[in-house]
Amino acid sequence: MASLQAEIWGAPEVAAPATLLKAMASAGGIVLLASARGGPVGFAYGFTGRTATGIAYHRSHAAGVLASCRDSGVGRALKLAQRRRALAQGLELMVWTFDPGQSRNAHFNLKRLGAVARRFHRDYYGTRTDPLNQGRPSDRLVVEWYLDADRARTISRLRQRPLLLVPTPPSLRGSSESLDLRPSYRILRRGLEDAFRQGLAAVDFSQTDAGYWFTSLPKGFSDPVE
Repeated sequence: MASLQAEIWGAPEVAAPATLLKAMASAGGIVLLASARGGPVGFAYGFTGRTATGIAYHRSHAAGVLASCRDSGVGRALKLAQRRRALAQGLELMVWTFDPGQSRNAHFNLKRLGAVARRFHRDYYGTRTDPLNQGRPSDRLVVEWYLDADRARTISRLRQRPLLLVPTPPSLRGSSESLDLRPSYRILRRGLEDAFRQGLAAVDFSQTDAGYWFTSLPKGFSDPVE
């Protein structure tokens, strides 16, 4: 799986070693490999985390799909397989992080999967120089994907009544990797942090409006994770 990760990320140094993944799977973590056309095309892996108040959740650390297989349903199939495994372990929450400047991932995580985001971290991983992250800060939104049907329905209803739009700067809406995008990230940072200071949650990403839609979550939801 290390060579698959290196091909997806464009840098072998960011690939998790097979020994780590084997230990993770042996200890009850979830390690998945997607195959098609006679070979591996995608992966996902994670482990069990626990909040300060003792709530257990699945912490999905990384997932990726070969560029030639994107928009083919492989990514969604991997996340749904993770969901089934997590539910089988008695977990009803999955958490991961993603780059808020990646509109494609924002749309997938918030709109297609129905997750929410309530936490934002500046430079979560420090300075990174791999091809996917060069010229960008390692800012991350923390995604919370509620796996039980009741909370999923609640979030679906909330997406119909958004309160605030935080737009993504135009330079982040393209796919150019040659630009220094850090000034645009600083603009996005301010918008996201202001929304979170108001106690709002990102519940949707609109490609039409080119931004994050925020609203309030009801009191029945636990405190934000991570």
